[in-house]
Amino acid sequence: MDFKTFFENNKKACIGGAAGVAVILLGIAAISGQNNSVKTPQETTIAVTESDQKNETKETGESVVTGNFYAKLNAGKPVSILVIGDGFAAGNNLEDSSNAWAELLSAKITETFGSEVLPENLSLPSDNTVFSGYAVANQLSEDVEYDAIILSFGNYDDPSSFGIIYEGLIRALANKSPDAVLISLIEPSSVTNPEGYADDNASAIQNITDHYYGLTVDVAKLMEANGSNAADTADDDKVNQNAEGNAAVADAIIKAIKEHSENGETLNTASDALNDASETLEDFAYISASDFEKVDDTTYVLLADYVRDYDDNAVSGLLAIDYEYLPGSNDVYVTVDGNPFGRSTVDFKGTESEQHIALINDDFEPAETITVSFASADEANTFAGIIVSGNVKLPMSYDEFETKEIHQLSTEEIRALFGESEDEDAAGGPGSEETEAVPDGNQEGDTTYIDGALYEYHNGEWYEVINDDTGNPDIGVKSQVAPTRSAHEVITNKEVVNSSSAAGTETAAVEETTVAETAMTESYAETVAETAAETVMETPAETAYTEAAAAETTGFEVPVETQAASGDYAVNETDLNGNAIGNIAG
Repeated sequence: MDFKTFFENNKKACIGGAAGVAVILLGIAAISGQNNSVKTPQETTIAVTESDQKNETKETGESVVTGNFYAKLNAGKPVSILVIGDGFAAGNNLEDSSNAWAELLSAKITETFGSEVLPENLSLPSDNTVFSGYAVANQLSEDVEYDAIILSFGNYDDPSSFGIIYEGLIRALANKSPDAVLISLIEPSSVTNPEGYADDNASAIQNITDHYYGLTVDVAKLMEANGSNAADTADDDKVNQNAEGNAAVADAIIKAIKEHSENGETLNTASDALNDASETLEDFAYISASDFEKVDDTTYVLLADYVRDYDDNAVSGLLAIDYEYLPGSNDVYVTVDGNPFGRSTVDFKGTESEQHIALINDDFEPAETITVSFASADEANTFAGIIVSGNVKLPMSYDEFETKEIHQLSTEEIRALFGESEDEDAAGGPGSEETEAVPDGNQEGDTTYIDGALYEYHNGEWYEVINDDTGNPDIGVKSQVAPTRSAHEVITNKEVVNSSSAAGTETAAVEETTVAETAMTESYAETVAETAAETVMETPAETAYTEAAAAETTGFEVPVETQAASGDYAVNETDLNGNAIGNIAG
């Protein structure tokens, strides 16, 4: 399951079950003029400024509420809500997901305040930890902001690291949606499941949420104040609630929101981290499975140079695997530079596969290679990618795993899979394949990477391949855009299609090349369809280098006679506008 599919599946479990929530929220952001700019690491507070709390007036004189979540509720205006949590927030164990508290909350807010709710529930199922929420938060689109964000974690997290990662999650959300208010839940398992960690993590949730001026809702206590008992409605696992309990949870959250709203409390700035260690989590990288090489049915390999964030900075620290638990035994084993690094083994009792982000270990800093091995081919086929973040010390239990024999390739063999030199001074990383000189005996349609750019041999010369699609099957480069969990787009199945020759003879040698290293932002991918019709492909004449430039940047020379004005380049004796002109000799 890729990242887009993950979001689509989770949107089906949204509060209110609304379809196309992201599109709706994008529209609201555009209409209201919200500021969607990316915040710097220092701007790490979910806050509301004084000017945001004031009402503006349209030219027509109509009053428009632009305040925070509570101000909008009191005015009966539409609000957007994001929920991120574990199985308790995802509605685990309920036969009808519409009975989940997150699903019921939308209607109850409308009933209480008269506000329409635009909801989105991105909670992961079952025993996903707060690190899963942190990973989801870092994948959020920067084009959508929320009025309120509800967090629900704590039952499955060891207290020694929970607080640091929980604050890292909040700071990540602050960068994505700085005008949202924060609502943190202490799950009712703090009372119903003494074997879990919810009670141990309750004080950390309260302190961190207070530090960021959010609202903490102790669900079990408020349920009791409303006349219900969390223990009486607990599910058999003692973590989740039955349908009656979920309704009581939703009522408890509404009560807390109403009281907080009536008291007029709003969020304020708290720029400094409560725990300095949480600042390390500002480093984040998601490496898609498509960047790995698969060496057999169960094993994937990657070069260390590929572990980089969106700004091309190397990231080290925590390592997690994004994949799906299958019913029964699940086992993922990781080696770093050929040495055992970590392992996650789970006996999953569910009847259907579930997405999980499993922490493997800390102090992840590969020098050469990473190998990820699964117990079965079916399990390996669910592998979506790895997540690497700044370092947080995990409990010693992560180091206490049993090693096993796997298909372990040497560093040289892995580098050969990626087509990279064994030269230790090579730059490495996606698109870094280099060719120092053009080999002799090149054939029509041959391709090579030079300084990270793809070139194709055509009519006796090398031309850079341009990502473009003019709609003409005889020219250009056709590329298929595929979504990934990184919330970016990668170009796959890249087909280089040669131009017809001057004599009209077809030379269409097609070369398919996977270029997962060529990433586009999601916003660019969304505009591809709109601009494709206006895009004019760059012909070999347009991309031909001068002798000096070619020698400097590619290691080979392009003859001067192939350099001509782009407007005079002809295909089948016509230019791109269909005008008959002379051809450039090949």
